[in-house]
Amino acid sequence: MGQGHAMPPGMNMPRTVFSEAEMGMHRAMMMATDVNTQRTWARKMIAHYRGAIAMSQALLGSDATDAEARRMAQAVIDAQTREIAELESWLERHPG
Repeated sequence: MGQGHAMPPGMNMPRTVFSEAEMGMHRAMMMATDVNTQRTWARKMIAHYRGAIAMSQALLGSDATDAEARRMAQAVIDAQTREIAELESWLERHPG
């Protein structure tokens, strides 16, 4: 199916090692709201970054053996963890 198109009724997406992380990220992003646009954006980005971390952890916990893919997954975890801390700090300094 092309991007942006729903699956036909009765068809299920195949489950992968990433399915739980993807579903959790999408739920969290949809629920992330706040008192204004910039705080809502920050909360949605935090949810997005947490999803990226979860997918990267899923790769590292899988049967994936490619060293470069594993290195990139760890780099994503490290970078997104820093980004989350930065956004959370901004939220604390900007209560709305």
